[in-house]
Amino acid sequence: MTPAELQNFLHRNIPASAALSLAVTESSPARVALLAPIAVNRNHHQTVFGGSIAMLATLCGWSLVHLNYPEYHGKIVIQEGRTRYLKPAAGDLTAVCETADPAAWAQCTKMLTERGKGKITLSCRLFSEGILAAEFEGKYVVLA
Repeated sequence: MTPAELQNFLHRNIPASAALSLAVTESSPARVALLAPIAVNRNHHQTVFGGSIAMLATLCGWSLVHLNYPEYHGKIVIQEGRTRYLKPAAGDLTAVCETADPAAWAQCTKMLTERGKGKITLSCRLFSEGILAAEFEGKYVVLA
């Protein structure tokens, strides 16, 4: 799925992604990168709003799972998420999520095959102006 196709999928199926003005800059089963402009995601301190950071990170991990299991047509939910806010994000925000341990993906696939649902935990890093602004860890569930 190209970045444009993933972006269209997200905007069509998860309308809040369009409200963030989210743009997909990279999309592969190995790595996803999403961009949220500060102009529509800022707070009263002129930094990125914490809720936008959490949502962008959640969508980034969700997208990586979707790209690894396209045959399930987006039947993915987040079970648990934790965001650590490290520095104020003073500019546009980029979230990056890369494939985790291959054994974790294999276990997720095994669970999907045997039980009809698989789980995987992913980490995302969020950058603003080249500075690591936040880290996110989320547990996703894929439903058969």
